[in-house]
Amino acid sequence: MLTFHPPAETEGNLVALLGEVDRVFVVDNSPDGSAREVLSRFGDDPRVTFLTQDGNVGVAAGFNAGMRRALTEGYDFVWIFDQDSTVTPGMLEVLLSVHGAAGPRAGIVGPALRAEETGFMYNAERGSGWAPREVLISSGALFPRGMLEEIGLHDESLFIDYVDHDISLRARRAGWVNLKAFDTVLDHRFGASQEARLFGRRVYLSNYSPMRQYYMSRNRLLLLRRFGPGPWFREDVAYNLKAWIKVLLCERDRPQKIAAAMRGTRDGISNKAS
Repeated sequence: MLTFHPPAETEGNLVALLGEVDRVFVVDNSPDGSAREVLSRFGDDPRVTFLTQDGNVGVAAGFNAGMRRALTEGYDFVWIFDQDSTVTPGMLEVLLSVHGAAGPRAGIVGPALRAEETGFMYNAERGSGWAPREVLISSGALFPRGMLEEIGLHDESLFIDYVDHDISLRARRAGWVNLKAFDTVLDHRFGASQEARLFGRRVYLSNYSPMRQYYMSRNRLLLLRRFGPGPWFREDVAYNLKAWIKVLLCERDRPQKIAAAMRGTRDGISNKAS
């Protein structure tokens, strides 16, 4: 579980996760090490190990710190979460079952996603059984050791956004099949979600910071250079057109977000990844 200045609700997420597994590595990306304070009830719990990083090393490096520790300790699968994701009962059993049924080249296996703040599920998240997917979000997903040993971990140069796209697309390019398991659901919060009205309709704003807008704009173009304009890119463009309408019409700090996105676009075009 990756944490960064975790809110109090993270304690409940960790309790739910401990209902599924007997070992959790909590990676603390907070410069002040605040995860230990928020999750202090687990300080002496032998099932929980805190891995405090040297400040905010980013989502990719934070995930990797926990993944390396799990692999070093001999686990055959790594199941990763950010602090905004809440496991539902029986999820691990479903993910392992799907991986076993899909054959030896089964790669990343992820649950269906449900918006925590609304309970809404997009059409792409509805179904039964399982199906191949080009891209899965890393939070809530199960990663097999064999695949990670072949393709590597998350690309730390991306820092935060599109790290899940990158590892999913690398797995697919190497011949692994990423799978969506529809019979289990992850409750996930997307950004600092806030309700608003747009043209008389209720919408939810992600309110991503200017920093996030920079990395989203930059990393989208970096991945386009790496993998080309496949279905992942078309879906991403459609999603971001809607997101930017909400940014421009409803969100705060619009000038700063626009400027950050322009810098990210510039650096993406020049292939700057650092």
